[in-house]
Amino acid sequence: MAREPARILIVDDSQSIVNSLSKILQIHGYATDTAFNGSDALRKITSQNYDLIICDIEMPGVTGLDFLERIRSTYESDVDVILMTGYLDQDYFIRAIRLGAADFIRKPIDAKQIIFSIQGILDRRRNRFDLSNFFLALDNTEISFLIDPLHFSKFSLSKVFNGFFIHNFLLSQNVLNELLIIIDEMVYNAFIHGTLKLNQQERQFDHGKMQELIRSKLQDPEIMKKRIGFKMSVNQVENLIQISVEDQGEGFDYQGWLNRVQTDPRLNIEEHGRGISLLFHLTDSVEFSQGGRKISVSKRVNFARPEPDEIS
Repeated sequence: MAREPARILIVDDSQSIVNSLSKILQIHGYATDTAFNGSDALRKITSQNYDLIICDIEMPGVTGLDFLERIRSTYESDVDVILMTGYLDQDYFIRAIRLGAADFIRKPIDAKQIIFSIQGILDRRRNRFDLSNFFLALDNTEISFLIDPLHFSKFSLSKVFNGFFIHNFLLSQNVLNELLIIIDEMVYNAFIHGTLKLNQQERQFDHGKMQELIRSKLQDPEIMKKRIGFKMSVNQVENLIQISVEDQGEGFDYQGWLNRVQTDPRLNIEEHGRGISLLFHLTDSVEFSQGGRKISVSKRVNFARPEPDEIS
């Protein structure tokens, strides 16, 4: 299946540069769109998808660096950006690198150089999409890892898995949101209950006091040695996701809580018992083992897998 021509947005306050660069790219088979300032470009990326953006740094109002920073933060876009500039001092260069600029092109533009840069960037981008297609073509994907409690608070599992599911699996936003809540609840409960062994009174502390307590607990050598095990299976043939989380705590009377949520199916949003109640409502099955140290859930989902000839 032939690929659609890559769509490239050209941003510069000089109309002559925009027009000449647009003609060069069109000759080489690219589809182009134009914007003459950063604000106009930001409006365009909210309604249209681009494979690449070529943007001048020195523009009045929203500069090229401002534009790059906005699309990385406010719009959370992963589109590649080539920056054009008549000069590039050290501060500009370092800031641009940190913001994720894909390349830098000096003015006046050398046609061969910019085409070479574009081709290399688009090839790398297609490789990223090919990895996504790889996951889409798999019948089953399994992931497992151990979580060090000292580093648990330094990252967000929701953010990690949000990107993983968005880029590699075709799921509805509702299902994705439910999965992220499920993962957060399972791992957070293993951390708070199994690893730190916080009692009911301690779990009612305000955020500041809770963080202080957690830091204190993590100084305990026995707690520092504990790990939280995470496993997930994504089965696209059976439309099933299975997740298990195991801690190295003492376990708890899980059967009593299961009986409670099964007897009273109303969602309990209170802090105490909230996790099991949420899992009961958001999954198709909840099982405990290892005396309550391990929890496993299953959730039926609808994967919109493309046909083999659609993956190209």
